[in-house]
Amino acid sequence: MPEISQSQYLREAAEIALWETPPPEPSAATKSLLSQFDSASNDQGVGNNSVGDGSTLPDLGKDLSDFGSWESVAATIVHKAESVSGFDPGATTFDLKAWDVFLTKFATNPLCLQYTFDFRKADISSLSLKSAIDAVDDLLKNFMSPENYLGIVESIKKVGQLALSTEGQTEKNSNQQIGCLSVHASKLYLGVIRTTVSMEHKKGKGYEQLTQSLQVYRGYGVLDFDKCKRSADKLLDWDGKDVDDWANGTASASQQPNQSPAWDN
Repeated sequence: MPEISQSQYLREAAEIALWETPPPEPSAATKSLLSQFDSASNDQGVGNNSVGDGSTLPDLGKDLSDFGSWESVAATIVHKAESVSGFDPGATTFDLKAWDVFLTKFATNPLCLQYTFDFRKADISSLSLKSAIDAVDDLLKNFMSPENYLGIVESIKKVGQLALSTEGQTEKNSNQQIGCLSVHASKLYLGVIRTTVSMEHKKGKGYEQLTQSLQVYRGYGVLDFDKCKRSADKLLDWDGKDVDDWANGTASASQQPNQSPAWDN
């Protein structure tokens, strides 16, 4: 592990301390805006998946050995972002504040080397979802092998099934997130995919997605192994999250993947 100066070490510690500090309470004006948001016509679906291409990662070292794997280190970091923001991936109730704060915390994680984000457009209808799958494929292909991508598609279909199963208003917005941990070319990527799908309940048919244009968000960072080792005491002090627990700790995890032919059309 490269040596750093005491000044740099203290700066890193301060950055992590600032990051793990909960956000301040919203101003009166912001609270007023939030109170006008129709949360009853929104729900939430989250799916998490950890994949790998078989490439090797550095040794955890003695200080991080209790985690068992670098994926569990990454899962613990993501879980910390959830805890600080009040974001519950196991809930189907949508909390706009927690939803937005989590993404801010995820995107500013000081234990990653950099953060990249972008968007794709996807046009869908009740009979055609392939454009959405193609958009996600385009967003993930630079840090995930084609074989591993199939696991992400399964997570997407589970979230889709959850959206159809969650009762709400006649018309609702399904806010959907896929969390990804991907070992690729000896790097560990922490990624998130988000979109919002407008749905309508049809008598005798249940919910179906409306014809619409989606904006699909992708953001990811690359874990800084050396900084994690230097910050071992802090990481061990957080609520540890085994990677399997992280992957299974969402409301969609128990769902069967939706089998609609629309995914292929």
